[in-house]
Amino acid sequence: MMTVRFLLTLLFLMSASLCAASDEVLRDYIPTGTITRFDEPIRFWVGGKDRLEGQYYIATVVNEIQRIVPHLSITQTSSIGSANLRIYLTDSHQEWQEAILQATSDSAGWTEYGHLIRGMTLVAHSPGGKIRRADIILHLDFQTSGGQKLWVVRHEFLHALGVLGHPTRARSTVLNSRQPQEEKNGLFSDSDILVLQTIYRPDLKTGGSW
Repeated sequence: MMTVRFLLTLLFLMSASLCAASDEVLRDYIPTGTITRFDEPIRFWVGGKDRLEGQYYIATVVNEIQRIVPHLSITQTSSIGSANLRIYLTDSHQEWQEAILQATSDSAGWTEYGHLIRGMTLVAHSPGGKIRRADIILHLDFQTSGGQKLWVVRHEFLHALGVLGHPTRARSTVLNSRQPQEEKNGLFSDSDILVLQTIYRPDLKTGGSW
């Protein structure tokens, strides 16, 4: 029979192995090891000319994020001035360019993340890792299916919430832009969920590490 000491040793080794695997995933998504996130409740504003379809995709992804990180407050506001997350819906090249100009008009010190073809995210954050504001610009007409549109919204939300780059090793992630277009239909992966839940752990500090 296995002794209690052996079982405890086995559990310790398994726990250490899981921690090492989790750290490897986190370092892939966040190479700096520095947590960048919203410290305040997220108030998002959606702009666009009655883009009901786009608003549905945004609401779907917001609900997914709230299930992943239940303590994270995300509410919609009708006032762009009170929003710290602004989402622009566009369906033409002209609207896309106008939204980019509007989002970047006061973007001194901002860094651009994401790709310019279907979605773009601008994140303004302090050296201490606190996100002051994020802008997401979406051109969902480039997509051919609802699944692909949801993929784009999930991709940009991950950037806006603090994942400022793209993992190089993880394949199963909504941040994997190297996938063929027809394969961009995925949900948040286990790795995506791990990273989001770690970034917004209440016991961790913005600007610190895990």
